[in-house]
Amino acid sequence: MKTVAGVWRQRPTGLAARIILFLSLALVPIGVVAYFQTSKLAEETRLRSQLSLVALTEAAALGERETVLRAQGGAQAIGATLGQNFDDPVDCSDQLARYLGASPGYSFAGIMTLDGDVSCNSRGIEMNARDFPRLKHIVDQPGATAWLSRRGAISQRSVIVVAQPYFVGGELAGHVLLSVPSVLLPRGHDTPGPSDFDDLITINEQGEILTSRGDVDQVAGVLPADLDLQSLVGARSQSFAARSADGETRVYAAAPLVPGMIHAIGIWSRENAEAQAITVDGLAVMAAALPFLMWAASVIVAFLAVNRLVIRHIKRLSRRMRAFALSRRVPALRDEAMPAELADMEDDFLDMADAILRDEAQQENALREKTILLKEVHHRVKNNLQLISSIMNMQIRQSRNDETRAILQRLQDRVRSLATIHRNLYQTEDLGHVNAGHLLKDLVGQMEQMSEVSGRKVNLTVAADDIEAVPDQAVPLSLLTAEAMTNAMKYAQPGPDGVTRVSIRLARLTGGRAELEVVNSARKPEDGTPDAPRSPGEIAGLGSKLMQAFASQLGGTLEQDWTEAGDYRVHIIFGLVEFVPDPTTPEAMPNVPDF
Repeated sequence: MKTVAGVWRQRPTGLAARIILFLSLALVPIGVVAYFQTSKLAEETRLRSQLSLVALTEAAALGERETVLRAQGGAQAIGATLGQNFDDPVDCSDQLARYLGASPGYSFAGIMTLDGDVSCNSRGIEMNARDFPRLKHIVDQPGATAWLSRRGAISQRSVIVVAQPYFVGGELAGHVLLSVPSVLLPRGHDTPGPSDFDDLITINEQGEILTSRGDVDQVAGVLPADLDLQSLVGARSQSFAARSADGETRVYAAAPLVPGMIHAIGIWSRENAEAQAITVDGLAVMAAALPFLMWAASVIVAFLAVNRLVIRHIKRLSRRMRAFALSRRVPALRDEAMPAELADMEDDFLDMADAILRDEAQQENALREKTILLKEVHHRVKNNLQLISSIMNMQIRQSRNDETRAILQRLQDRVRSLATIHRNLYQTEDLGHVNAGHLLKDLVGQMEQMSEVSGRKVNLTVAADDIEAVPDQAVPLSLLTAEAMTNAMKYAQPGPDGVTRVSIRLARLTGGRAELEVVNSARKPEDGTPDAPRSPGEIAGLGSKLMQAFASQLGGTLEQDWTEAGDYRVHIIFGLVEFVPDPTTPEAMPNVPDF
């Protein structure tokens, strides 16, 4: 998007992009057919390879599956016989010992009640689940499970412990525990079934490793680096490629041995014939990439041709136009290799740039003359007002009537306020804005000669924020401040602490507003009326009427009241007006160093 004459317009597509688009559309039918045919063939090959790896994993883990199922069957038989009703733990332990003697595939058997008591066991020793974290976990969360104990607490060797719940009268009564020595499980690749895998492991429902055809302590290096094995439990059979912890890419096939309890994971090298279809098939990739290669070659050839003949010249001309817009410098001569059509375009641009520089130079001179004239007007008005003030001062000194002198002094103060405003206007750089804070401080500084009231020194404080105001607001704001300050200085009286105070505050508020407050210490009349005494000859209420008029010009409401501390306050809140420039007047002076 870009703006043209203040209107947002959609930016047109470049020439190179359009050529690429048209060539792409021409090659789309061929590319789509080739891509979908190749993708379908690759997907079918991938699915067949996945199913093959899952089947090979299930066949290879047949020995582990039979061992776990045989242990579950034995545990269920024990639970159905001994677990139904046993009162004598010693007799129960003897029967379990005889059962293990007849079943050499187990190293330990025990019956754990719901409270964790395992006093009935093949070793005839006192046991309780609270001494074994695994057994305590089963008490807290009953259910069929299995885990690997690297060094069994009873047999002191590596065993697979299978826990199978048993029921009495349809209600859970406890668990039967059977330990299978790890040495009895299949090891290496010498067992019947597929043997071209890197490793074959089994995990329980918590993702913990139970068995490995290799070394259980070293199997972590070939497992997926960023995969939680527990997420495979309960999922459907699947195969996938992933980067293992040792940094190599391997193929994994996961299949359930005992659903919801034990899963088998086959680990295959990417060089395996069955696993290659899941990782990278070079032929399929090249076949799928052929349409893209054709498209890329066509685009490159077309782009180089168009770029050499057209685009690079247009970009160079665009850079020259942009440089002229920023610095107003006429660009250098064109490249002789530029086509004739673009050369004509550059000649037109140079003629246009020359005309723009002449017009801007004329506007700069007109703007400078206008600024000088405006400053001179303000300067002359200020001088005339000062002259009027001086004449009035001469008339005051010659006057013998106190009433006349008071009227002329009050009028002189107002004339001086106007002169101060015009002096600030011709001294500022931007004639459309005035710093109201500086203006008020300057105005107050000129009125400090009135700080003596009844022989007492007035404590005068001024706090004014830097607020930019337009002249139409700065004039009534200054006159209002001067009028309120004159009244405050003239009628201020010592406060309870004996100090005569006058404070003037101009502050910026939120929402584009400003606040003016003039406060003087005084003695509050008994009737509470805000009217203050006036000087001889002063028209009744003239100061209040002038302040009300100035407040109306500011667009605010004037408030005159007594504070809780007994001080007299003049207060107004008004909105700041934004400066609206004349659209026919240039806003800045252009830089034309070479014109």
